[in-house]
Amino acid sequence: MGLALTERYVRVIEFIKKGRNLELGRFGVRQIPTGAIREGYVNDKAAVVKVLRSLQKELGMEFVNATLPEEKAYLFKTELPKEAEGNLREAVELHLEENVPIAATDTIFDYIVIPGSGDGSRIDVSVAALPSKVVDTYMDIIKSADLKPVSFGIEAATLSRALIPYGNLGTFMIVNIGGIRTDLSIVSCGVVQFSMTIPIGGDALTDGLQKRFSVGDEEARKIKEERGFVKSRENMELFFSLMNTISAIRDEINKLFIYWQTHKNQQGGVGGNVEKIILSGRDANLAGFDEYLSLTMKIPVEVGNVWQNAFSYDDFIPPIPLLDSFDYVTAIGLALPE
Repeated sequence: MGLALTERYVRVIEFIKKGRNLELGRFGVRQIPTGAIREGYVNDKAAVVKVLRSLQKELGMEFVNATLPEEKAYLFKTELPKEAEGNLREAVELHLEENVPIAATDTIFDYIVIPGSGDGSRIDVSVAALPSKVVDTYMDIIKSADLKPVSFGIEAATLSRALIPYGNLGTFMIVNIGGIRTDLSIVSCGVVQFSMTIPIGGDALTDGLQKRFSVGDEEARKIKEERGFVKSRENMELFFSLMNTISAIRDEINKLFIYWQTHKNQQGGVGGNVEKIILSGRDANLAGFDEYLSLTMKIPVEVGNVWQNAFSYDDFIPPIPLLDSFDYVTAIGLALPE
């Protein structure tokens, strides 16, 4: 099962084989007590374990692929000589301290060779690294909840597994709008090659609605759920009332877009043209947001289909409502088979 653990929720999801196809199996969600996890740090291990055990007992979970906190991860690309191909792990480890501000001995990392990279004399490798103590903490939490971790992944990579069609080696930007932050990543040749986080998310949209309608947090969230995701003339006025927050997110997207298109690698080349921006996260469905981005960025923008690599709606209709499915996108990426 895919297990996505954040500072607000834990979500799990499972796919089961039906002939040659996949269907949705068990799934569930629990809220994490406020403050138990903050910016990737686990402040109350017992509270998190209790929540995980609750889901474990309800769903009969055993083996899981789980997330590690994006905030604590370092993602970088490095170029290695072709002769290093026989012992890539050692070669990557020698480059860790150039790119990660912690000692190699205190780091856990993994890597993937970028398909089609290099010029015959070199190869490009995408590396993800985290402090060992962070990985150990999350490993301990999961095991303490009577679960068996099979693998761990950072959110940027799991999002790309769900949102980029299998086999598509084009260049895309993923914009995942969460509650307190928005994660931006560039996926090219099927590999996440750059990622960053900005401290603006769906909560900022809710705050804007509080001010616009002079209501409390709960009422503002209700307005967003009932009107924000439905396209109509009246709701577009609501969209424009949130323009300060929306334009701030757009500006950060544009910065990454320009960086990717202009930043030169060691060989003097630049990133390929971004073909499309793919939106993810519940609040990415805000009516008018995709059109606004496409118009101002002059690039195709679409809200991602989180189920596309699992099944077609022609074959299976999942019991999770469409809007709620965006909350499960990370767990979906973890649960998909290799």
